[in-house]
Amino acid sequence: MEDTGTSSGTGHRRRPQQLLLALLGTFVLDRREEPTPSRVFIELLGDLGVNEMATRATLSRMVGKGLLDKRKDGRIVVYGLTAEAEKMIRDAGKRVRSSSPFTPADDTWTLFTFSLPESRREARDQLRARLVWAGFGCLRDGLWIAPGRPDLDDALSPLTDSMADVGGFLAQPLPGTPMTAFVERAWDLVGLRAEHDRFLDRWGRGSVPRGNPAMVLTSLVADWLQLLRADPGLPARYLPADWPSSKSSDTYWNLWEQLEKPAHDAFDELAGSARF
Repeated sequence: MEDTGTSSGTGHRRRPQQLLLALLGTFVLDRREEPTPSRVFIELLGDLGVNEMATRATLSRMVGKGLLDKRKDGRIVVYGLTAEAEKMIRDAGKRVRSSSPFTPADDTWTLFTFSLPESRREARDQLRARLVWAGFGCLRDGLWIAPGRPDLDDALSPLTDSMADVGGFLAQPLPGTPMTAFVERAWDLVGLRAEHDRFLDRWGRGSVPRGNPAMVLTSLVADWLQLLRADPGLPARYLPADWPSSKSSDTYWNLWEQLEKPAHDAFDELAGSARF
């Protein structure tokens, strides 16, 4: 079988939760009314190099985080998505399903500023992580910038109280603003290019890798989510001329079209047999 496991061969390893979320978003949300037997997760992640103990531990942690419901169905253990998990996967899915996820609609930017005391370090770390997922880069301490108009509701959820020192603004660059320099300051473009190169090294051959198509599609979607998390979709005018985002997007959708039907058929067959 070709390299579709947890290691990409370039030092990047997928986390089991990353793979499970890709699996749940691809095969479960809005497609299956019945909860999914644990054996399905164990077998598919096993094909991706995750041992059974690690899969079970990750499922337990996701139950503890309120992302999965666990119960017994006869003699088997099954898992279902919680409302919180459904919302999280749907929100991520807006960009996952976009045919041009790296192309902003215009040259509008969102500026976000905040200040949190040292006593709230955990909330500050959570906020920073969520800002990165929402597409923000840090211009300087406490001042973040993102292309377009990202949804800040999820990013602000760690802040449970009303705080005066938090604010967001929509803006457009004034003539003479050195936006290329700002982009280079807020985002690690070398690192972003490396993420695209890693994705294309693995998936850019044009042919579908051998193996269970449900496993291959889970692997593809997990890597796509990783790439979307890294690259917020910056305006092309501020990027090098050979920026690889279009090639990455074309590669993903070409493989998705080839894999979608056989992967869902394989998943349904596995889920049905796991109940016996």
